[in-house]
Amino acid sequence: MAEEDHPFADATARKTSTIVTKHSIAVPEDEQKFKKSERAWNWEKIVDLIFPEEQSPKRNRYAKIFLRELKDEGTINSEKLNAFDEWGHEKGKSNLKNNILPKLRRIGIIQYEYIEYRGEREGSKGRRKIIKPAKSFTSILDSMANGWSTFESAAYQNHD
Repeated sequence: MAEEDHPFADATARKTSTIVTKHSIAVPEDEQKFKKSERAWNWEKIVDLIFPEEQSPKRNRYAKIFLRELKDEGTINSEKLNAFDEWGHEKGKSNLKNNILPKLRRIGIIQYEYIEYRGEREGSKGRRKIIKPAKSFTSILDSMANGWSTFESAAYQNHD
């Protein structure tokens, strides 16, 4: 099977020096900003990995605005989310809803919870979305780190 026929080949990504897909995270080569020796990175650096500023400065900025608010509030409901243009200081609501939130949810940083409600008028009911920080991202990273540590140990033992 030729490379261009491969189901995971991304012609656009091959032509650029950066990885541009909705499912990717890449550790940048910027040794000053992303020190591999640091014990813990702050959440802004993690956002920079998920939405690299060089690739998409608006998504990076909107994600940081959203996550800063989520950190301060603990949860964000659909009414507050719909007012993002007001607290985001720019017209970024569609970018947030269509690109940023789905990616944050896919990789386990946020989770949605739906609460059923009944309106003041009889028969008016619906669901209200609540966005919360998710614990699965931490679990995924821990599992990845432990798995890689086991791999490294086995590789070094076999070649010493």
